[in-house]
Amino acid sequence: MKILVIDDDKSRSARLKKYIDSNAIPEIESITLAGYIDESKQYLKSVYYDLLILDVVLPKRSSEAASSENGLTLLDQISRSSFLKKPGAVIGITAHLSDIESYRKEFEKKCLVVTEAPANQDAWKNKIVDFIRYNLASKISRTVQEYQTSIVTVHGIRTFGEWQNRLRSLVHEHTDDISFSNYRYGYFSAISFLVPLLRTREVDRISVHLKSFIKETPSKHVVIFCHSFGTYLVANAIKKITPDIMKIERLTLVFSGSVLPTRHTFDYLKLHGNVRLINECGDRDLPLCVSCAFVLGVGMAGRIGFHGMDDKRLVNRYHNGGHSLYFEGNEFMSQNWLPIIFDDKLNVRNIDNRKPSFVNDAIFEKTIEILGKLKTFLYLSVISYFVLSILS
Repeated sequence: MKILVIDDDKSRSARLKKYIDSNAIPEIESITLAGYIDESKQYLKSVYYDLLILDVVLPKRSSEAASSENGLTLLDQISRSSFLKKPGAVIGITAHLSDIESYRKEFEKKCLVVTEAPANQDAWKNKIVDFIRYNLASKISRTVQEYQTSIVTVHGIRTFGEWQNRLRSLVHEHTDDISFSNYRYGYFSAISFLVPLLRTREVDRISVHLKSFIKETPSKHVVIFCHSFGTYLVANAIKKITPDIMKIERLTLVFSGSVLPTRHTFDYLKLHGNVRLINECGDRDLPLCVSCAFVLGVGMAGRIGFHGMDDKRLVNRYHNGGHSLYFEGNEFMSQNWLPIIFDDKLNVRNIDNRKPSFVNDAIFEKTIEILGKLKTFLYLSVISYFVLSILS
């Protein structure tokens, strides 16, 4: 959700923004502040806003006097002009309702509501937050009913996936109309992770389950959340059952802490016309460095991202933290994953919290990548040495 606040009282609009932010509504992508009519038109020409909060008494330009006629004119231009993007909803605010009694009917023809907004009170701010929550809940209900969403989750190694149930609870706080399938394969040890044959066996197992799930689900939109080794399982399972995947109308893959190589190809997904991959990365994910350097067939895409073009189909998002940063409490899932589930426009917020570091970027990670390229040769050398030792 994008919100535009047009208010020449900069102190009041700043406090409103702070108040909305303090409610930590994860679906809110941005709150933009404008102080006069001409400035707001520049925003409305280029951006669609889900909500416009409009001070009904505004100056046309920064140096001019404020007038309610300017607010009415802007609302009329929004409704008639093809150059201004029409907001999803409009709320009018004013310091004193008595100031616009003669204009109220005109404002309320174009606004959902006009509410008194004294600068020294908070009740009106709470009304706006309540409206935002209601509007989002209504949007979620429409989206869920239209796309019949189902969610699949897959955990990583050395865990039983406690986060899967927490994600289910977070979603069900908003709606009970989304079905959940938490795939669990038991405790997969680090030693098993080292053996390619054991990894392949798990890929075969999840492939059977995913194929059956796709056959039985009536959902038009399937979202798959997976972590660590779970990303390896999902990516390779999908490759095995690509014809079945093509039957899903919309597919969203959310990888976190992925052990896949950075140059893993998703050519088989390009055949699907409506698929997107969001790859969540942790800039201090050390376990991925170890696996990239020493384990065959894996990498550290969950640290440095998948190589390729960032667009609607593939988005690498970079966060500060280690291998399990996504599940330290519910904040990350609430702020970053719930909007993915409930978004009806396939919009994905770009995130890059990395800070450039010569030691980390140019030395440490490059060294790990070089070791990753050499590990196949090292494995073959060690095996050859033992075979020759036995034969001799």
